[in-house]
Amino acid sequence: MATGPERRVSPMAQRARRIAGFSLVLLIVAGVGHRYGMVETVAYFWILALVAGLALLALGLAAGGFWRLWLYGEKAGKASLAATVLAAIVLAPYAASAYFVLRYPVLNDISTDLVEPPQFVLAPARRSGAMNTIVPFTREAAALQTEHYPDVSGRRYDASMSRVMNAAAAVIAARGWTPYARLPLEAETGEVSIELEAPTFLVRFPADAVVRLTDEGASTFVDMRMNTRYAKHDLGDNARRIRAFMSDLDAEFARQSLEIIDIPASDEEEDPVD
Repeated sequence: MATGPERRVSPMAQRARRIAGFSLVLLIVAGVGHRYGMVETVAYFWILALVAGLALLALGLAAGGFWRLWLYGEKAGKASLAATVLAAIVLAPYAASAYFVLRYPVLNDISTDLVEPPQFVLAPARRSGAMNTIVPFTREAAALQTEHYPDVSGRRYDASMSRVMNAAAAVIAARGWTPYARLPLEAETGEVSIELEAPTFLVRFPADAVVRLTDEGASTFVDMRMNTRYAKHDLGDNARRIRAFMSDLDAEFARQSLEIIDIPASDEEEDPVD
């Protein structure tokens, strides 16, 4: 019994799958390398650009594979589909970043106080080369932050500075941030600033933060400022992380407050009176 000619395997689809797979592996390896300090940030940005280019090339080749499947009946469907899925996974973070670029303003320095923001004293000496320079807030930057991040604000706690400092220290440690100097045990003045290296969680993009505690007598006010070291656009990350820090500080302060409260025995636990 005669059989028809065997279908030709599409080289284009095969290349698409290999390139897409390589781009995903490169993205993961580079991210792990940057997280653990084996890849410098500037080099990592170049790798990210290469990864995006490879993923787009894979999508183009996959489209060509589908076209040859339709036109010539070549074996290209599975390989082209696999390439498309892998490339989509690789490009998902880029699509999210593009969305954030369009949604949020071009800012890389965010503060809870725009009139007298916490000041970086130690952080500027740690910046060089392609890193951003820490500059004073302009009216334009302050207006953009007020418009887009109106909920980024400080916190006031009805407690001594030492109690608030203990809560802040616990949150800083939990986030894995590194203070540039030893945290003071007791405040010698009415104001204390804590400068920190505060990288992002996943791939640890470097950023600097400063937490300022101000003694107001019966209460303590906490301000915060975050400044990214690279790129002019923080994709809204600084505002998100300030909000998260303040929320964690609220929770930690409440938790520590419960530990020091002397809760009296309930009426049920008291001995009955004859």
